[in-house]
Amino acid sequence: MNRITQSAVVVASLLAAGAALGQTKAAAPAGNVLIGTATANDTQAAAAEKFAELLTKYSNGRFKGAARTGGSLGSNMQMLAGLQAGAVHGMVTPAGILAPAVPEISLFDMPFLLPSTPAQMTAFAAQSKAAARIMASAEQKGIHIIGFHGIGPSSFLTRFPVKTLADVQGKKFGATIPSPLRISAYQAWRWVTRPIGFDEVYSNLQQGIVDAMEGPPDVIYRMKLYEVAKYYTVTGHFSLLANIIVSKKWFDGLPKDLQDAVTRAGKETMVFADAAFTKSQNEGLEGLKKVVTVTQMPPAEIQRMKDLAKGVREQMKKDPQRGPIVELLEEDAARFSKK
Repeated sequence: MNRITQSAVVVASLLAAGAALGQTKAAAPAGNVLIGTATANDTQAAAAEKFAELLTKYSNGRFKGAARTGGSLGSNMQMLAGLQAGAVHGMVTPAGILAPAVPEISLFDMPFLLPSTPAQMTAFAAQSKAAARIMASAEQKGIHIIGFHGIGPSSFLTRFPVKTLADVQGKKFGATIPSPLRISAYQAWRWVTRPIGFDEVYSNLQQGIVDAMEGPPDVIYRMKLYEVAKYYTVTGHFSLLANIIVSKKWFDGLPKDLQDAVTRAGKETMVFADAAFTKSQNEGLEGLKKVVTVTQMPPAEIQRMKDLAKGVREQMKKDPQRGPIVELLEEDAARFSKK
């Protein structure tokens, strides 16, 4: 069975489940609620489990929330298709996963835009006018975003020591999130990018197919990538934002009290995620310090990265659809920095 056929089977099965749930009357128990995530045994999966738990709690048992981790409901794209159709009820996932349906969300990938800690990222998104615009766009695509929360800052792991930006230029860089905006930033920094799946990173580094990759410290440590690359250089050039989403079709069909329960559960899960990701990032970085060489990119080199990346923002501003949101994000950042 090929991948397309598999996707169709998964989504068809989810649609059948969703149709059965949709027949439930508002006054009756609302039934099982499936919360999907692609990862397992990590902080993101823990957030999905917390969301499912709180859905059961705040609905007084009318929901029976169940987290389906490790991609058991399909790939991120399969789950997202099911969510838009109303079959998958909710997801906890990095925001960039929504980019195929909501292209504007990729603008959170602008380098050096977001704060560096999970709680600060969450607070930034909560006051962001651009985030509100993006959430409205998602509604039109069948995706109800309860809120955004921070994961952590990305820095890069290399097979060679790094003291300056020039040390990385011309090296083969594994791009695990190949969004156009990220690729543009890589090009500005003169990295030679090679799009790869995250499941390929370990072997690609081990075999020298790529020389470097990026990620937050908890991911690097948990995936044991330190076994095949021994240098972690802290830059915080990108910050990863996640979102808690539910199916708009499903959400709109709920009575007001259950909608309130979903929103409350999602918001409280964001608080849980802030604390959980803060802990996992700190522990990941401390763990890396014991097994690889961890250094801080010098401030002058960070400024150089920022200066080179300015052209990426200016190019985005010329886009008639994304330009206004880029300007809103810059206003959001300026306003947030004054707090």
